[in-house]
Amino acid sequence: MDKTRKTALVLGGGGARGSYQIGVWQALREMGMQIDIVTGASVGSINGIFIVQDEFDLSVELWQELETSQILGLSRKEELPLKKLLEEYVDEDQVRNSKIEYGLVTAQLPNLATHHLFIEDIPRGKLIDFILASSALFPAIKYRDIDDVKYIDRGFTDNVPVDMALMKGATHVIAVDLETRGHVRKEPLKQAEHLILIRCKWNLGSVLVFDSEIAKRNIRLGYLDTLKAFGFYDGSYYCLAKGQFRKKDIFGAEMAAKIFRMDPCILYRKSSFDQELKKRVESYRIETEHELHNFQTGIRELKAFKKINLIKLLEKVNDRTLCILIADYLKENPEPTIITRTMLKIFADESQAAKYLIKQGII
Repeated sequence: MDKTRKTALVLGGGGARGSYQIGVWQALREMGMQIDIVTGASVGSINGIFIVQDEFDLSVELWQELETSQILGLSRKEELPLKKLLEEYVDEDQVRNSKIEYGLVTAQLPNLATHHLFIEDIPRGKLIDFILASSALFPAIKYRDIDDVKYIDRGFTDNVPVDMALMKGATHVIAVDLETRGHVRKEPLKQAEHLILIRCKWNLGSVLVFDSEIAKRNIRLGYLDTLKAFGFYDGSYYCLAKGQFRKKDIFGAEMAAKIFRMDPCILYRKSSFDQELKKRVESYRIETEHELHNFQTGIRELKAFKKINLIKLLEKVNDRTLCILIADYLKENPEPTIITRTMLKIFADESQAAKYLIKQGII
């Protein structure tokens, strides 16, 4: 192993979306990735603590049991239930003695001065207070008062603290961006020579709604996205078996799967992918047979020079119907026409999906 390598895991803020980061951690564990530095903002500072303590199973259990009331409380006058959870599960001595360097970011009120704090910068006995400060998504969560200084979540301006990792000499950075309204500073991303930035193509849910089913889904998505980011699988929206799809077909395949609502939490081999896609396309055809017939009749009655009428007709249907109509049209009209070129340009995603359906013999 390269002794000069120093790998940092940077965890962005995002409230309830933070369950996604546990899936990222799961994949890194299975890969045998050594983490030397963990920095976090907001929920990332909480997940980072469990990583430093190597409490994977506990973190999964907590995320799958968390409810909104356990995080936000019922009244802003109450002490946060989150504090009780942290007091129960955070071992400050273990964090301070860990080989993994731990840091978090918070902001001071009223001037919003940024505080990048590593464990050695945090007074003993104040670790949980500063984690709560980093997670204080103001005004939904009240600011944290520590020694007469008010602190809040700094995610508004530094939501993925890569610069903290670089301060500690990280040579390789794995950054997880939950894509909230928080600001991600671009300069540190450019400065990180070896950077893997992990983001999800799917909506991870509300920042403030903690739900066990959403958490399970997000953990799975984080796991699959990480394996894709490291090149173990293909795909962007979906997780596709490595090398089984032609590169030029992947975009169309994924657009078709997305349009026909295939599950992104499944690892697909080429055969299982096409089988599931075919089943969904055929099922939708049966459900909407009358509607499709009417639109197909309308399209056949149009002349080539009336392309504007065709576009207006297609704009009235949903993406699944549109994809099938385009596929049927392309099969009947394989030679390029003005209508074809216009249609492919305006409905690019649906058209690529339609081409894939035709190519694979699904339509």
